[in-house]
Amino acid sequence: KPSRPRPPSALAPRSGRPASRAQSWPLISATMLRVALRTRAADAYSGCRPSARQWMEQPKRRSCQVSRPARSSAEAKKGDGISVDVEYSGLWGAIVTFPKRQPFATNIVVATVKTSLADLIVQKGEGKKEIDWSRNGVFTLFGFAYLGVCQWFIYVSLFTRLCPNAIRFSNLSWAEKLKDRAGQVDLVKQTCYDNFIHYTFVYYPVFYTFKELIQASGPAEGEKKAESSLVERALGKYWKNCVTDNLYMWSLWVPGDLLVYACPIWMRLPLN
Repeated sequence: KPSRPRPPSALAPRSGRPASRAQSWPLISATMLRVALRTRAADAYSGCRPSARQWMEQPKRRSCQVSRPARSSAEAKKGDGISVDVEYSGLWGAIVTFPKRQPFATNIVVATVKTSLADLIVQKGEGKKEIDWSRNGVFTLFGFAYLGVCQWFIYVSLFTRLCPNAIRFSNLSWAEKLKDRAGQVDLVKQTCYDNFIHYTFVYYPVFYTFKELIQASGPAEGEKKAESSLVERALGKYWKNCVTDNLYMWSLWVPGDLLVYACPIWMRLPLN
């Protein structure tokens, strides 16, 4: 059966599209090739990124994990920990291992109790019938605040930053210490920092200030008390005794620090 002739308008292209399949095939092929090339380039650039649905279904992982630096020797590299992760059982085991597990708290307790007891012994040695508890309270505060908290910051936080091999060296065996050149250099550096900077310019001024706070009498009659008078009197007394005090301190703690800073770091402040 002969087909009906189409009108001329039916043979014209509509909306800019080709009129026949033969005419549209080159355009479709070129479009498919262009899409394939773009997809391949995008995959090569992104490392074959999964689709949105695949990305939503796959298990998520953190790209960046931030955690506290390892403090325990069991978690860190050999000799890089301050506290020690030890196993214990019972109350006695908890007490015996407490200094290794909690060196900061141990230093606070030791410094506070030791300073308070030392003052009580001195007061008894002076022949006092009654304990001066206000004086003992000042010494106890000095032990807690300076010997406990501030010296932890100086001896552990600050010194281990100035001497990067300090923690590692202190936790080595004595045979390994003899072979560790970098650790030996940091050992000498810490001894110099402690004796020639810390004791001379920090410890003694603070000590004389607390001493003046305890022993100094009030201002003379008719004398106006200035706010900075106590600190000025304390520093003036230290200036008179600074040579003798530092020579005595260096004679004891230059060799003493060479031993203290070579011991495991959790023992550093109780020994000091």
